[in-house]
Amino acid sequence: MKYIFLLSVLLSCKSGPRKVVVAHHDQDTATQLAVKRDTCSIDLHDPFETGKDTVRLNKVIGKIFKFPEVEAINKQIDKSSKGTHGVSIMVHDEFNGETSYYHFMVGDNSHEDRFANIFNFLLDKKTNEIKAYDPALDSVLSLQDWRKTRK
Repeated sequence: MKYIFLLSVLLSCKSGPRKVVVAHHDQDTATQLAVKRDTCSIDLHDPFETGKDTVRLNKVIGKIFKFPEVEAINKQIDKSSKGTHGVSIMVHDEFNGETSYYHFMVGDNSHEDRFANIFNFLLDKKTNEIKAYDPALDSVLSLQDWRKTRK
């Protein structure tokens, strides 16, 4: 009798897929922001994550390292750190919220607690022109005009 009861219980259970009820959650603000960014026409990619512009950025970094101003700073940092450090470059995918530029911050990274920014160079994403930002004038200048202001 026990076996007949167990057998009837097992046969009465459905083994097919059941309806799954998913709880509704409002999207948080981070998710809403991500959705907005996906639909936006502005290019907000991270070049190091996607690898899209790595070759172009590496060429520009090579050019910046060859600028006479950067070479002079590199010699000073090398001398003061007794050959253990040199000039460093940090690259950002935008400049002051403007996504049409790559921002190259050239500076001294030999300090334990900070990065000392010395120069700001910009690469126009459309024209591939390297420009300089002068914080004293609060303006973007061509390299020629920037060098004239430094003399």
